[in-house]
Amino acid sequence: MASGDRNRQEVSDPVEDVRTRGGATTRLATGRRSGRSGVLRVALAGMVSLCVLGGAADPPGVTPLVDRDRFHVGSVTKTFTAALIMQLDQDGLLSLDDSISNWVEFPNGDAITVEMLLGHTSGLPEYYELPGATDTTTPAQAIDLVAAAPVLATAGSEFSYANTNYLLLGQIAERVTGTTWEQEVQQRFIEPFGLTETSVWTGEAQGSTVTGSRMECDYPGEAPCDPPRPLPLVPVDDNAFWANSWAAGALVSTPADLARGMRALVMGEVVDRDHVDLMTTPTAESIESFAELPPAGPLRLLGMGLGLATYEIDGLGTGYGHNGQVPGCVSNVAHLPDASLTVAVASNFEQVDNLELLGEVAVAATSVGS
Repeated sequence: MASGDRNRQEVSDPVEDVRTRGGATTRLATGRRSGRSGVLRVALAGMVSLCVLGGAADPPGVTPLVDRDRFHVGSVTKTFTAALIMQLDQDGLLSLDDSISNWVEFPNGDAITVEMLLGHTSGLPEYYELPGATDTTTPAQAIDLVAAAPVLATAGSEFSYANTNYLLLGQIAERVTGTTWEQEVQQRFIEPFGLTETSVWTGEAQGSTVTGSRMECDYPGEAPCDPPRPLPLVPVDDNAFWANSWAAGALVSTPADLARGMRALVMGEVVDRDHVDLMTTPTAESIESFAELPPAGPLRLLGMGLGLATYEIDGLGTGYGHNGQVPGCVSNVAHLPDASLTVAVASNFEQVDNLELLGEVAVAATSVGS
């Protein structure tokens, strides 16, 4: 077996293991349950070069994945939005201490700061859990729903992950810059860092975007995913949520692009070191919130800073990144400074536990590189 094939197999073994056994709950990017994992593509940057592992680009078809296939990466988008806000703070165009009422009209906006939105401590509810919310709910409609709903907690008092926070940050960025969130992401991140396979989903593919898939469970009118059992595969080739998640989740990308962007961010190439520290230092509220979470394989989720989660991976130390889940797809990416490793994973099968997958692939990657 050639060296490259051997390395690929050593990395793929734990991935296949994750694919074929029952998964756990995806703990950060969504409240939805996840079950058995499936179609995978994995990129490793740092100690190991790009690897493509198994699966089809058109489930339940047989078209093989290729290097430039793009995945809906969901909440990984939030890290791009957070980096945009950090650049605006760095340039003095806004302050993280600003009340959001400086920029948008919102009930009790004087009590909520930009920093609270970034760190999910605003006390605002998750819009898609509110009555009347659907996948076709636009960002403006989502914010209106939240504005009319009771708060979950006093602003600044506790951590509660919500897409709502990042929809508001997208609006604030547009008020500050006078341009669209999409234009800012394109000009500040996608173009300068050569993320040629990354784009904002607006309803039409700008590159080869894979079909998503899921098990027929947990959606309205369907049986629960648990206990794990054979269930029909449902292709997901169109969903309004992909675009409507906007500044909270509308990017499509490849694992290679995600790895490149995350490495640049954590290494201080996107914002200055003070702002990187704000993004990577978990808030006290998030640490308390995550304290009782069980590990996901070799990975433990320790907390969240202002736009990045902190992972601890067995034998590799601390990593910083973000995961994502949208209809049909999941993703995860992290840079681990102590291991000089950046790992990104993406799947077009919704019920993958992307935290466990990231941890197992990272551990496998270091064994390949040693």
